[in-house]
Amino acid sequence: MFSLSNENLRFSMKRQILALILSVLTLAGFAQTKFRSGIFLHHSTGDNIWGPNGSTTSIPQEMTKYNTSHSLTGGNAVTMNQQWWPDGDNSGNNEWYYWHDIFENRDLTHSDIRPILTANKIVVIKSCFPSSAIDRQGQPSDTLTPTEKTIYNYKWHWRHIIKVMKQHPENFFAIWTDAPMTSGQTDATSAGYSKKFCAWAKDTLAKGNDPVFGAFPKNVYVFDYFSKLTDANGFEKTMYAVSSGDSHPNSAATALVAPQFVSEIFDAALSYENLVTGVNKVSSYNFNLYPNPAKDFITIEIPEMTDNLSLSICNSSGREVYVQKITNQLVKINISKLAPDIYFIKISDGKYFKIKKVIKED
Repeated sequence: MFSLSNENLRFSMKRQILALILSVLTLAGFAQTKFRSGIFLHHSTGDNIWGPNGSTTSIPQEMTKYNTSHSLTGGNAVTMNQQWWPDGDNSGNNEWYYWHDIFENRDLTHSDIRPILTANKIVVIKSCFPSSAIDRQGQPSDTLTPTEKTIYNYKWHWRHIIKVMKQHPENFFAIWTDAPMTSGQTDATSAGYSKKFCAWAKDTLAKGNDPVFGAFPKNVYVFDYFSKLTDANGFEKTMYAVSSGDSHPNSAATALVAPQFVSEIFDAALSYENLVTGVNKVSSYNFNLYPNPAKDFITIEIPEMTDNLSLSICNSSGREVYVQKITNQLVKINISKLAPDIYFIKISDGKYFKIKKVIKED
């Protein structure tokens, strides 16, 4: 039978104690942190989505609705400002190259991101639609010319950007996938490449399945703007564009995306807040959850039922993976097909909610 020597046992115990202390100190540092306010950094496409852009809504209006529906007031309310940023050269319309430089602090004269990170808990970034004009699949040598718009380079830029984001757990980030282009402004090959890249960003990278990057950071959310406005071939639908020759989003795109922007990004930010503080900031319901960790099934027990209760499950990146209405005090859910991760169970009546964490084992 294998056994540790006394010296190895002492070393192992010390290492575990040190890890526990570091974990406690890390959580203590976030104990009073709220990830509820931030800034949206954008150019013209983002300005249109901010709205109202001729529509009946806007991101500010949707934030008001979000706060009302979740009973968030005062210092608990979600807020966001917008800013046309960065100014300056966008490196041949390859803004992912430019964002790569910005996050690695290579353009401090014109685009110093550090003061923005200090001043805002939530930071949202995006590119404009010219970035969707991807030329080809690409290869490793493309990184020698980082302004080239290839899938290989875009993945390389994103991995570096998100690596820096991961190093700032005091911030929560949202990064948009490409802004799509109409068939009047791009061709089928470029549209297909952009669709392929954005699918990788949301369905591979953000799920922790990219073999190069590995586990995706908890403080980053990929907002899949591209797929919200495109057809099966990756072209922006004309119903969402200013015209066939102008890919800027119109009022219909604003009406579609603004509510999703607010709900997805702030739900994810609040999930991250809950993760790092271990505290439910807004709660009205108490419920029991077992087993935890779980493998195949979890049982939710709600001692006191109220009207219009719903249950949702989000993964560690804030993406909703399950939702259902609650009609019984005892709810059993099959989670066997969910990937191993930390999940957040949310019980809500549309006004109040409570969140609990569960660990899904392999």
